[in-house]
Amino acid sequence: MDPNDGPPGGTSAPLDETAPAEPHLLLESEESPEDPPLLPEGEPMRTIFRALGLLEQIVGSLLLGLILVLVLAQVAQRYLPGAAPWTGELARLSLVWVTFLMAGYLIAYAPHHIAIQVIDYVAKGRWLASVKLFVNLVILATCLVLIYGGYTLVTSGVDQVTPAGELSMRFVNALPIVGLILVVVRVVLAIVVKDVPALRGRGGGPA
Repeated sequence: MDPNDGPPGGTSAPLDETAPAEPHLLLESEESPEDPPLLPEGEPMRTIFRALGLLEQIVGSLLLGLILVLVLAQVAQRYLPGAAPWTGELARLSLVWVTFLMAGYLIAYAPHHIAIQVIDYVAKGRWLASVKLFVNLVILATCLVLIYGGYTLVTSGVDQVTPAGELSMRFVNALPIVGLILVVVRVVLAIVVKDVPALRGRGGGPA
């Protein structure tokens, strides 16, 4: 009997090694789509929040570029005459500013803030929605306390300046307040658009 013959009673087509894999296998190997941004459901607020996100990207990019230039200037000062101690001071302050000013953006857009999402594998449905609502309420309360503390520093009677660059400490402390306000806005939006609908069993609103 020829080993190339098919089984008795029927014919068999030769295997095509170049044939595509099964559809379900392809779906399993594909990367998951990026999380949609956190945006209001209707216009014009949706467009306003998109513009806000774009502005945050521009400000964050400029501050990161400024940090790079200032750090390179510090390195160059080791080999050039003269010194400018304000470069190191401004680089440190810029790092603080970009951290606060981009905090709200990372709530709304991927890859988001670093989080350990263990509860997502344990709680489901309304229980999970309750936990996420509680987390957002804690974030909201914390930001409000920090905003109050920053406002106290900005409005205090003594107007101090930084040692090297002589920047007003009121200005230095005002930028983190702006970042915290942006976090509050995004957290309130997350509660309204996602947490409350999910808690009512409707699922999160479109982002």
